[in-house]
Formats: sequence, C-alpha cells, structure tokens
Amino acid sequence: MTDPDSTHRFPAAYDLHLHTHWSFDATLEPGAHFRRATELGLRCIAITEHHHLDSAPEVARLAALYPQLRVLHAAEFSVTTSLGGIDLLCYGLPPGPGGPLAGVVERYRRWQREIGEAMSRGMQSYGFAYDEAGRLDVLRSYRAREVLKHQGLGSQILRKREVDHFVACGWFSTPEEASELQLRILKEFPRPPFPAVEEVVPAVKAAGGLVVIAHPARYFQGDNLRRMETLREECALDGLECAHHAVHPELTRFYRNYCRRHGLLSTAGSDSHHAEHLAPPTGPWHEVPERKFACHLGEEAWLDELLERLS
Repeated sequence: MTDPDSTHRFPAAYDLHLHTHWSFDATLEPGAHFRRATELGLRCIAITEHHHLDSAPEVARLAALYPQLRVLHAAEFSVTTSLGGIDLLCYGLPPGPGGPLAGVVERYRRWQREIGEAMSRGMQSYGFAYDEAGRLDVLRSYRAREVLKHQGLGSQILRKREVDHFVACGWFSTPEEASELQLRILKEFPRPPFPAVEEVVPAVKAAGGLVVIAHPARYFQGDNLRRMETLREECALDGLECAHHAVHPELTRFYRNYCRRHGLLSTAGSDSHHAEHLAPPTGPWHEVPERKFACHLGEEAWLDELLERLS
C-alpha cells in the first residue's frame, strides 16, 4: 500500500460501514448518509445495522431516489466464537430476510429482549421497579418513533440511557451511583452471549451473503497470526475490514497483504453513527482517531473486487 499522505484524500470513494437510527446505538436517519454521500461524490455505501435488516425498506426507497449511488444491503452481526465476541459485516444480503436468515434475525431479537430482562431482574432484586414499562420508557427517550414501533422491546438498550432513567426516577442521586449498581448487576445477572457463529454464518452464506470481520485489530490483537487463522476458519471469512479508524495504517497494510495471500476481500468504512460523524475531519484525516464519514485508507480497487464478487 502506498503512502497515505501522498495518495489518499478525504473523501474515499465509498463507505461500507454505516449505521442509522435503526441501530440501537445510532441516531442518524438513513437519508443523512445518502445526502452526504451524494455531496461528496461517493460511488457506493452500505448500511450495516446491528443484528437486523429492519431499515432495508427505507434504504431501498432512498436508493431509488439516488440512482447514481450504489447501495449494498448489509448487516453487522455480533457472534460468539472460541475467542469471544466478534462483529461480522455481512454484505449482499436480501432486503427481506427469509429462510434460515429470518430465523437468525429473530434469534437476535430474542437475545436483545433477554438482555433487557436480565437487567430488570437485577434491578428488581435490589428493590427497584424496573420492568417492561420502564424499559420502554428508556427506549422512548432516544429511539425514533417508527423504529420503536417496529422493534419494541426486541431492541438493545444503551446502558447510559438506562443510567439516566434510573437517576430521573429518583432511585439514585448521581449517574455514578446508578452506573455502579448497573455494573454490579451485569456481574450478578450476566447478559446472554451473542448467538453462536455456527448458527449465524451458515444462514448468511445460504442467503448469498459475504462475511467480513469488522474493525479486526481488537479481535486479531494487532497482528497475531494464530488468532487470525482461528477466526478466518471459524467465521468462514470472505474478507477483512482492513481500513477503519480503529486500524492503524501499518495494520491496514498488513491486513491487505494477508488478504492477498489468502484470496480474501478487503473492505473499508467509517462506522459512522451520529451527525457529528458527517462533518469533515479537522487536520490530516487519516490521523483523525474518530469516526468520520468516508474517512478511511481503503483503496478504490477494493470496492471493485467486492462488487465483482457480489455479482
């Protein structure tokens, strides 16, 4: 890979890791990504919601309004492996999941409900009336109305929003006190693990999807080849997200070379979640350690390789 200072400028030609308010931890409405991509002249984007394809109808409607922009149906599924929890970006999925993939999406809805139920049990064990109605109040405080109507309690809740709710209810004087008990409950009433990789990946593959490990530096512990080989096999990887704000440029080069050796795809994305991620970066963009739309070191040829594989 060439020196990013000399050849890479903001923006890149694509962004294959984006979230909207349909994801539990994001606040951008889907149209914001389309407008920003058009302003910057991007070729392609992928909306990669956490654990589902609920935004697909809205994304398809927007895609028809922006025919110059290639849009990939995708999702980010978190799975349990022998090395712990791993985030997988899955590209080329059908807009409406059917067959085994529909079962997997429903499994994620149950998993998210189970997370909320575990926190409710924990709070109730300490004498606080935190039930389904309370969890819905938390979700209403920050989730879009149409999203909450569709997902209900089958949506993960941000821990910080729960803390804010506990303080607003008068159960704690400060967020620090609420957070301390919340962390204690997480130990006493463990969250259920992510669905198993052997359950999720075959369903994605059966639906025609390609599996790419997201922001891999944390999972590979940098350049630990033993971990890379283990996860490549367990997750049946088709590629690596070689360029991401959490991947150092030296690792981007290392991962790209690894992909070449093993016939894997390379992808890149910003992982944008909120409005501030759409603003241009300040300073040399490839040194900005935060999410910024279309800011990554991915080469345009990587997109061509992915699109060819999907075709």
